[in-house]
Amino acid sequence: MSAPPRIPEVLRILITLASFVVIVAGMSIARSILVPVLFAAFLAIICGPAMGWLVQRRVPRPLALLLVFLAMGAIGATVVLMIGQSVYSFRDNLETFKEPLQRKVATITETLTHAGIEVPTKVQADSLNTDHAVDYLGQLLGGLTDLFGKSLFVLFCFVFIVLEASGFPAKVAAMPGDTSARQHRWNTIITETRRYVAFKTIFSLVTGLVIGGLLYWLKVPYAPLWALLAFLFNFIPNIGSFIAAVPAITVTFITQDGSTFSWVILIYVVVNLLVGNIIEPRIMGKGLGLSALVVFLSLVFWGFVLGPMGMLLSVPLTMIVKIVLSASDETRWLSILLSDEAPRTA
Repeated sequence: MSAPPRIPEVLRILITLASFVVIVAGMSIARSILVPVLFAAFLAIICGPAMGWLVQRRVPRPLALLLVFLAMGAIGATVVLMIGQSVYSFRDNLETFKEPLQRKVATITETLTHAGIEVPTKVQADSLNTDHAVDYLGQLLGGLTDLFGKSLFVLFCFVFIVLEASGFPAKVAAMPGDTSARQHRWNTIITETRRYVAFKTIFSLVTGLVIGGLLYWLKVPYAPLWALLAFLFNFIPNIGSFIAAVPAITVTFITQDGSTFSWVILIYVVVNLLVGNIIEPRIMGKGLGLSALVVFLSLVFWGFVLGPMGMLLSVPLTMIVKIVLSASDETRWLSILLSDEAPRTA
């Protein structure tokens, strides 16, 4: 019996690329369902130690699951309520920012005019129009309502994933092939994800507390809100801390003097440089196993495919992809490209 014809290398590459595009397009279309499920799986992974700790202390598994479920729900509701309350308060006091904003714009316009730069009247009118901010706040509040609705779905997915996880090792052991290697990869995924989340949470908490405390000391309005945003957005690699700085710096520019404005910019720059570029890489460093370029590109890719939540999960998802690629001889070269170190040659 003759062997089947071998597919040309170029055609095989084209088929692989086409399959990749189809998979990415499918993930993007299914974003509304895929994102909550992925986030629930992510929560199940990081809550595993808490479940194990309760079970080891002879707490019945259903009760342990209920306690973890209630804790996750309480944390999520607290974050949403804190942001919602601050945003509503910000919206109600928005008109108080209009007068100082007019003075700031008038000063900037006068300075530019003396420098020979004419500022169009339409640009001045748009910069003084607070209705845009109201529209943005309305969209944010709508997003918070939608987030609360989806959080219920996330929590229910979380429960079923945790219940299923207890029997997962037995299923892996029953699979044909090298189950030990498969189990090792699974344990690596769980360990690395938990390690990343633990360190990232600590660094994000430090960032939020330091920024919030310094802004409160400088009497910047809504300092607790900016601290919460600094904590949450620090989970997004590379650009998250800069995104969190924009609203705080803008409000400081409108309501405070030039000295305070300069101090706020300096605080964000120094804290983010120290934590994000010096302390965090030194402690986490090579533990991620991903190059800096790959981390940035993964942020762009997963953000494009899954939206803001994809940006939040970009590093764990890329680490999982790297571990899976390293399992096969045909795809190990891709895993090497994603790593932060070149393999040693004999």
